[in-house]
Amino acid sequence: MSTIRCDNFGPSAGGTTYSARGIAKAWVNFNGTGTIAARDSENVSSLTDNGTGNYTVNFSNAFGAGDYAFACSCANGVGGNSIPSSLSTATILTSSFQMIDARPTGAVDRDTFTSIFHGDLA
Repeated sequence: MSTIRCDNFGPSAGGTTYSARGIAKAWVNFNGTGTIAARDSENVSSLTDNGTGNYTVNFSNAFGAGDYAFACSCANGVGGNSIPSSLSTATILTSSFQMIDARPTGAVDRDTFTSIFHGDLA
């Protein structure tokens, strides 16, 4: 069996080279309690802990515009049930994404926090 590998491709008529459409352009799985740390990620340069349940994901390569799509989830404990994050605030920038994970009783830290981002890179 043969494998075709490439980092970028473009339309046959020329134009801008881009990564495959539909593929997540950034994602992260991180520990959201204590000293936060990424377990694994793609296109994420760093994480910032802004306070209880408040995080910023900084991208290695910026998005072309702030209209990218995102999804977040979180869980407590190993094998805990994943639940959608309730974002009380989200700051969407091309170079970073800040969110506050909040419940009706206020922002909380979680053992596992995941985010995935889809859109065009700059």
